Amino acid sequence: MSTAVPYLLSIAGHDPTGGAGLTADLSVWRTLGWRGASVTTALTAQNSYGVQRVLATDPAMLRSSLATLLADGEPAAIKIGMLGSAVLAEEVAQFIEARQCPVVWDPVLAASDGTPLWAQAHGGGLAMRLAHRADLITPNRLEAAALLDLPTWELGQPPASWVSAIRNRWLEAGAPNRAVVIKGGHAWGAHSTDWIITRSTVLPLVSRRLPRSAHGSGCVHASVCAARLAEGWNVLDAAAEAQLRVHAGIDQALGIGPGRPNTRTDAQPDSDDLPWMPLPGQGEEAPPEFARLSGQIGFYPVVPDVDWVLRLLEWGVCTIQLRIKNIEGAVLRMQIREAVQAAREVPGTQLFINDHWREALEAGAYGVHLGQDDVHTADLAALQAAGLRLGLSTHTPAEMVRAHALRPSYVALGPVFPTTLKAMPYRPLGLERLAMWRQWLTPRYPVVAIGGISLEHMPGVRATGVSGAAVVSAVTQAENPRVAVRDALHIWPACADEMVAQAMV
Repeated sequence: MSTAVPYLLSIAGHDPTGGAGLTADLSVWRTLGWRGASVTTALTAQNSYGVQRVLATDPAMLRSSLATLLADGEPAAIKIGMLGSAVLAEEVAQFIEARQCPVVWDPVLAASDGTPLWAQAHGGGLAMRLAHRADLITPNRLEAAALLDLPTWELGQPPASWVSAIRNRWLEAGAPNRAVVIKGGHAWGAHSTDWIITRSTVLPLVSRRLPRSAHGSGCVHASVCAARLAEGWNVLDAAAEAQLRVHAGIDQALGIGPGRPNTRTDAQPDSDDLPWMPLPGQGEEAPPEFARLSGQIGFYPVVPDVDWVLRLLEWGVCTIQLRIKNIEGAVLRMQIREAVQAAREVPGTQLFINDHWREALEAGAYGVHLGQDDVHTADLAALQAAGLRLGLSTHTPAEMVRAHALRPSYVALGPVFPTTLKAMPYRPLGLERLAMWRQWLTPRYPVVAIGGISLEHMPGVRATGVSGAAVVSAVTQAENPRVAVRDALHIWPACADEMVAQAMV
């Protein structure tokens, strides 16, 4: 049995300032909890003003370094950056063609100050070989234009000529889930949009444009993607986190001299850094926000019928979700109307109707809770115009950026723990990832944790900083539901203290 510790491999140039190349890759991977290894393709003389000199690695030394590393095991993923020369590119192409792990290729044509770094090696067959083996290619617009021999563009989505060229020349071979991310930092406008291109889709990831740039942002982006692909994430989830972390890294950039700052590799992102993925026809501008919540969330039971709602109101619960399944027509409408009316009679109550947005709108409900698939069929404009609050379920970074495009009232993250009521296609987050993802959504969104949460879990869940915990079986399947609710409200009250005290008498 192998005792080798899994590692990620950077094949890139050395930046003595630590802002780009393999030094940035290794720093990002430490932040994400990975061990990194590196093989140097070139030494550079540079500072905060730019690159003064580049010395390519001896090809035999590169070949020996790569072969020697394999004695410690195969890498979990490979990130390729600056390659320095066509001869080195050939060595790297041969190496990655013999590997089975994910490969991210960041085709660095020039330094951020414009100094050429690999002009000849990107041409012809070498570029095609690297592209065909890479699972993800991450050029900026200028690099992609040079590699594809196409004019760049400024506004809107990539022209059809770009999409066709990328699919026919870069994505024609290999696994069907391969992708290209065209980074948008070199465009103009109020937003910076990355475009994710696969064989079947073209999707935007939009961020607010920052007033400055920073050295090494492309390296940070590619190394985040490599780490997440190594963990089994899909390209869209990896690209979403990469853009988030790059935005935070530029915003929190570190000054290393009088010239350009370095992108911070351990920056702590929050909701100001979160990109959004507009719905078709939405455009880059984010829509108006849904109404904010009128109170705290805290303990948040999810129950199957109006009788449960009435009991929870009597027991002092202020935030409730009515999730009715297998009932339609007049009976469904009656239950929702009765629940909404009862909630209105208890000041401070926040009652959300799961899925049935038409009935919730008709009844004048406080809010609705929708899944990711439901937003494509719900009349979001009508819900917003009526002042209903919107809660959205999310399970992955890609779903977070989709939710962020709608500016909901709160975001639910889960499953936190394994669930027993229904099979979930997502791995449980656990408390550590819940805390990290909660930070990404803060301070704009209250965050609700959901999925497999028992009363015993609630103190730990609350310690992650989320705004509330949605529970199902912890109440509806409890031996004594009223006692369960009482205990939960002592752990995590959502109402004013006097309301909780009165309910417990």
